[in-house]
Amino acid sequence: MCESATKALVIVDAEGNYYVLPGEVISLAKAAPEAQDAIAERLASHARVPLAEGYSFAGVLTVPAEDELAHYTPDVAWPNAADTP
Repeated sequence: MCESATKALVIVDAEGNYYVLPGEVISLAKAAPEAQDAIAERLASHARVPLAEGYSFAGVLTVPAEDELAHYTPDVAWPNAADTP
């Protein structure tokens, strides 16, 4: 058995596919402080849905590549939004 353990957020899509997001990925994807207000404004009409371990689902953003939030973390290499239908 592994001597160290980490928690991961697991989400499932409408087709039943699971996505495992380790804590390191979640930390990397944390929005920069200067993006927090813009994100909150875009999700204002969504009610937060409690998940587990202190997380809540806040909504889904559709972010065109040219949008100010296309790079919403300090690391411009990831995540990089793309046009979505």
